[in-house]
Amino acid sequence: MSVLSSNFAPVSRAGFVAGRSKPQVFIIAVALFVAIVPLAFGAGVFSWRMPVCLAVAVLAGWNVRGRSLIGLAAIKLGFGLRKATGKTRWTVSPYAANQVVGVIDLPDETGKRLRTFDVVGTEFSGAAFLWDKDNGEATAVLQLHSLDWLFQSDGVREGRVSGWSQALKSCAELSDVSRIVTQARVYYQLNAFRSETGANEFVHTDLAEAAADMRVSCGHDVIVTITVDTAKTHGGDVKDSGTVAGVSRILSDRVQTIVQLLKSCGADLDDIRWLDGPQIRGEIKCMFNPEAVGTLDEYGGLSDNVPLSTSWREYADDVKIDAMYLRSMWVDSWPSDPVQAGWLHNIVSNGRWPLVLTQVWHPLPIEKAEHKLNNQLMELERRDKINQKLGRPTSERDRAEAKEAVNRRKELAQGYGDVEYKGFVTVSAPSLDLLNQATNWVEGEFRQRSAHLDRQRDNQWAGVLRALPLGQAGRK
Repeated sequence: MSVLSSNFAPVSRAGFVAGRSKPQVFIIAVALFVAIVPLAFGAGVFSWRMPVCLAVAVLAGWNVRGRSLIGLAAIKLGFGLRKATGKTRWTVSPYAANQVVGVIDLPDETGKRLRTFDVVGTEFSGAAFLWDKDNGEATAVLQLHSLDWLFQSDGVREGRVSGWSQALKSCAELSDVSRIVTQARVYYQLNAFRSETGANEFVHTDLAEAAADMRVSCGHDVIVTITVDTAKTHGGDVKDSGTVAGVSRILSDRVQTIVQLLKSCGADLDDIRWLDGPQIRGEIKCMFNPEAVGTLDEYGGLSDNVPLSTSWREYADDVKIDAMYLRSMWVDSWPSDPVQAGWLHNIVSNGRWPLVLTQVWHPLPIEKAEHKLNNQLMELERRDKINQKLGRPTSERDRAEAKEAVNRRKELAQGYGDVEYKGFVTVSAPSLDLLNQATNWVEGEFRQRSAHLDRQRDNQWAGVLRALPLGQAGRK
């Protein structure tokens, strides 16, 4: 028996029109309008307006590795503005205990840059969720460990892959589950060596040497966040979606449903916990400073009078927060050939480099998935007809994308679910030199697997926020 393999759908090149997004099409249309309309009223063809408008149209339609120059320019401009206004650097005074020292800074498409979350307790003792009042989203944060993969039989591995596929399909049937974020984490942990009372001098010496050599090692866990959009809640739960207590009950029900599905995916349900507010803060604090594990309580919680970070500084290629440097990358190209399940196992189980592999899953109902695939195929057909009229052959990339879309539509007809999927990798290290070594190692591992990482230059702060155990990666 062979382990199940799967294909990654290529990043779609079919946009709103001719592979361009709606903002790109709008800017091109406005530029051409400004250039052409004055000609009808006697304006000269060789005026300054014509080359400027044409240049704007060309730049607006230019894509670089699937991203428009407009988007890249906006990212660079945003970083420049943050740098000019001093928002790439922040430090908290040690005398600010018991005061509000900051907010979670999340980029927002509507233009509001700062967003705060309420931490709300649930009916389960010790569990809490993040409540986004503006968008009506509630997010539960689960911490668990996966069962062994490396030494399992092919049959067990295949069962876990099938279990995850079934879990996503089931989540698509829960209309208000807007996204699931999984984070395979490798993190620094401090090792404590204790000698037995009465141990002889040689034992003490050996333990001292071991402590010096192995004081820090890498631990591994998995964070799973479940986000419910109360605006999409249907059925008997609608009456509860208008109150925080009702949202708590809805989210609790969804979490229980999904946790049971995780059992067949290789999750160790004997070691799973739904984090509360102090525990979430504790996990974030230790990402920035491994030494902070000594400040946590017996349950892994961080006291409210201890700030999450005392300082951070954003640069173009990395972020320095307390004792750690962090660098975030986006998987902008997945393997074009089929890969076997567990193809990233060596990366997320490494014992040297701390990292977070963040995977965002937006379960799609069958109707929405079909509509999306149909629009994608229609756009590819339009491009094919244009190429035929111009006497140009259809590119092999377009052919591959169309073939993949047709196959996915057939799978939908057979009852399989569909998801929108994105991946991010964030590496961290106590020095910039080690961070560069870790980055080169991760990029090399992905390159060997025919995948590519984009370093997200000038957008590192948003990238690091995706790595935090808050479930905000892929937020729309």
